[in-house]
Parts: sequence; structure tokens; C-alpha cells
Amino acid sequence: MRIAGLIAISLILGGCASLPDDLTSPEGQALLPFADSRTVAASQQKARWGGEIVAVRNLAQGSQVEVVQFVLSSNGYPVKSDNSGGRFRIETSAFIDPAIYKAGRKVTALGQFDRIESGKIDEQPYNFPILKTESVHLWPEVKEPPAACDCDPFWGNSLMHRPIIVVPAKQPR
Repeated sequence: MRIAGLIAISLILGGCASLPDDLTSPEGQALLPFADSRTVAASQQKARWGGEIVAVRNLAQGSQVEVVQFVLSSNGYPVKSDNSGGRFRIETSAFIDPAIYKAGRKVTALGQFDRIESGKIDEQPYNFPILKTESVHLWPEVKEPPAACDCDPFWGNSLMHRPIIVVPAKQPR
């Protein structure tokens, strides 16, 4: 009975912060941090980067996803903040549908740091680190709760703001 309880607890705790299968790398393999992509020569080093989609381009030989980089949580989810290391592009040979991979959605990719590519953000020149991968993990959309909730029947119902007076029935004499 104790062993079954320990197994159940370890499975529950182990599943809380685990990476999706398509984002796991072999145990002990060093991953290139995004900040180092500016200073390290592209050497096909493994990297796991993520962030928020800015644009998707489908090319003749595959797709390219432009991403604003954000720090990843322990389960690989990009944590949006006011700080970013910059932008990068994910290249994949698969077709990426821009209707599904919309601007504002969160993605994480595990792949090879391939090269630095010159480009522009509007009119500003920018050097994009390129991450080559075969799979891009699209995170489910998180719906924000409404700012005001009419969930409470006592505060949202105008009938409840009026006093309720109960008059006992007169007893016949």
C-alpha cells in the first residue's frame, strides 16, 4: 500500500513541470542560451528557445517563424514580460499555417543554432539568429478572465438589493 502511494505521488509531481516530448533533449546535453547566440559562432549547437510569434512566412522549401524571445519556464512555456533578449527565426521544412500560428501565440522550439541572418524590423536593420528544427511546439491559447464578473447572484441581481420583508399571516381568532 505504501509503495502504491509513493508511486502515485511521484507520478503526480513528475507530471507537473515536465517538458512536452517534442522539446526534450538527451539527459546532460548542454543547450545554448539565447543570450549566447550573439557572441558564439553558429556551430549547429542544440538550443531550446521560445517566445511570442510576430510573423510566419511560408517559403518554397519550408516555413519561417519570427519570434520575440522570452525566458522559458521549467516546462518550456515562454513567460511574457517587458524584457526580451531580442528576436529570432525558427526554420522548419514543414508547412506552418499562418491561420493557426497567429501573431501573439506562444511557441517553443528545440533545434540547431544554424546561423545569423540579416533582416529588418520595419526599417531598422536586425541580425536574426536562426534555429533550424523539425517541430515547433505551439502552446494552447490561454483565455484571460473577464475584468468584471457577474458571477455573484447577490451583487449582480437588482432584486437582491431590495429588502425582502416577510409578513406573517394573521391567525384567525
